[in-house]
Amino acid sequence: MDIMRKIHLTIITENQNSKIKAKKLGHQIENCNGNFKLISIEKYFKNENSFQIDFEILLDSEKNNFMNEILVYANKIVTPWLVYYKSNMDAELIFKKDELSRFREDKFNVISWMHIQCD
Repeated sequence: MDIMRKIHLTIITENQNSKIKAKKLGHQIENCNGNFKLISIEKYFKNENSFQIDFEILLDSEKNNFMNEILVYANKIVTPWLVYYKSNMDAELIFKKDELSRFREDKFNVISWMHIQCD
């Protein structure tokens, strides 16, 4: 039986001095998949020239494939991910930019941190 799940995605950018650039990135990520819905873009208070971009992802998933589907979406943007697995339907994924980071497209290299939280 399929279940509709709401997933929250937060992105923190770096080296972006205008909201227009953050909006462009937000729309590019939103276009990666029709299930991504851009919720907000705000200046990120902890870092200069950074923005916080929030998305909601609706995922219609079978219980036994849920984690695989989340990772498929996440890996369309960046890799690797730290996965905090709580149960089959509850997990947290974190990406932190470092020397091992891989970006699926060059335009995503302004991403410094990402967090995916499954409800």
